[in-house]
Amino acid sequence: MAVLARAVSMTASDIFTSARRLSAEARALAERARRPRDLTDLYAVLGQGTALMASTAFDLGCWNDSAALARTASQYADMAGQASLVAWTLGLQMTLANWRREPDAALAYFAKAMPLAPDGEPKLRLRHIASRSYALLGNSSSVGEALQTARQDLDRAADHSDDLGVSFGGEFTFGPARAAACAAAAWLDVGDGEQAAQCAQEAIDGYHQLPPARRPYSQTNGIQIDLAAAYLLSGDRDGAIQALSTVLNLAEDKRNTSLTGRMTKVGCLLSGSPWTHDREAQQLAEQVAGWLAEKSPASIS
Repeated sequence: MAVLARAVSMTASDIFTSARRLSAEARALAERARRPRDLTDLYAVLGQGTALMASTAFDLGCWNDSAALARTASQYADMAGQASLVAWTLGLQMTLANWRREPDAALAYFAKAMPLAPDGEPKLRLRHIASRSYALLGNSSSVGEALQTARQDLDRAADHSDDLGVSFGGEFTFGPARAAACAAAAWLDVGDGEQAAQCAQEAIDGYHQLPPARRPYSQTNGIQIDLAAAYLLSGDRDGAIQALSTVLNLAEDKRNTSLTGRMTKVGCLLSGSPWTHDREAQQLAEQVAGWLAEKSPASIS
């Protein structure tokens, strides 16, 4: 399961299938387990596997399935006594609520998760997801406050090692690059292109410190799309074109919901002022529309 969590180049559908198979094996073992310690370990594996299934179901656009799986993952994590995983699954439910444009529901999950979350990285992640909820409410001051407080969590992370992030990493980790990417998305939602571009570039620089084989394709391409959106908000057409240059060549089976949702925002920006009468901007808009139209259909059957 740890190897699967770190599988940065696999498609969402392949990760879902593998996580489901591993979870089925763990469930079969749990039915025969008699030692409490073995059962606890198997519940932890089931929580991790179901959490991965929930995350990839979200990437595939199967939001109802993702929400149901996230609730199940939280129950397994609770039975295993895995506070960090409980906080992680509640954070995923926050993310789902944000994507459904239900920030109040996301903040209700936030209020539930924070007392349970260990110090350091788990709280860092939750505050960043909450910043996006505040952004959807149009509350830019709360966005700034959440991100400022999160910086203190980042400092604490050095002294409070998160077992889930250290032992598994990959999808379960939330380091500075991912935090900066989340902050960029929040600033985009309140229309602050300058702040969004600054955070997006910080995220890109962080990801580029990783060896190419360890860079998560969804996150690295997603932040390039957000950087393009930030440039468009700031009036920089050429910067947006450059930011999207590699993303537009991404294979169809890797254009997950997270990426297409971000690219849709870029398309919306290009359809408005001042870009409607800009020839090069409209050429980019045509490329974006074609990219979105070529997306492969999602399935978790």
